[in-house]
Amino acid sequence: MLDTQPLGNYRFLSGEGGRVPFCNAVMAEPGYEIVRATLERSVPYQDGFKFIADYLAGLGRPRQALCGLELRCAEPYTRDKFNEFNAGYAKLLESWGLWSDGVGSTARTNIALTLSPPTEQVLFAFSYTIPSTTERPTFVLSGAAAVGEGDGVRNKVAHVASLLDERLKAMGLGWDATTEIVAYAPQDIEAALRSEVLPLIGAAVLNGIRWFPSRAPVIDTEIELGTHGVRQELRVSAK
Repeated sequence: MLDTQPLGNYRFLSGEGGRVPFCNAVMAEPGYEIVRATLERSVPYQDGFKFIADYLAGLGRPRQALCGLELRCAEPYTRDKFNEFNAGYAKLLESWGLWSDGVGSTARTNIALTLSPPTEQVLFAFSYTIPSTTERPTFVLSGAAAVGEGDGVRNKVAHVASLLDERLKAMGLGWDATTEIVAYAPQDIEAALRSEVLPLIGAAVLNGIRWFPSRAPVIDTEIELGTHGVRQELRVSAK
């Protein structure tokens, strides 16, 4: 079952177990679509929220139209530090009407880059809804990470791909609706992608798979995958 963010005009798939300031996936309501915007240069994430507020106001959209955030951190957090970050992040979302009673309604991906990392937590991209006549479903899935040191690269990739597959199915969608698949890993995982992801995604491979040399945001995690399906992708400047 998908929950509804009525002020934002989208539905969302709650995170497992709740109590996390993000959800597993978001999908635009009929009459709306999701647009994905990447910043020309990343900015400190709290400044990023201020930019998004002004940006949405300029479009005549409420703050609750924000439905997805893509973050970059300086290095993987310890579990305690990650929980501390999430607590502050949740308070910020609550002030926007995007976190209530332990349920977050925005998708999120947070990555620790291994090349040219930022010096602090920054905003890389965001997604939002706008009125639209398209009948194409538009959506964003939160990144899914593999936890633990064991299992090997291939099994980790298979595990996170299966998580994304489950989220797509929960929204009544398949891989053919995706427009990009993103891999986050510190090492070369091409062999694992060929063996575990390509057979799963079928013709979606025509859109390619983008790789960021990076780690998932917590020390005991490593490989992460994400995907989205949108018609419009923009580059915007926050400065």
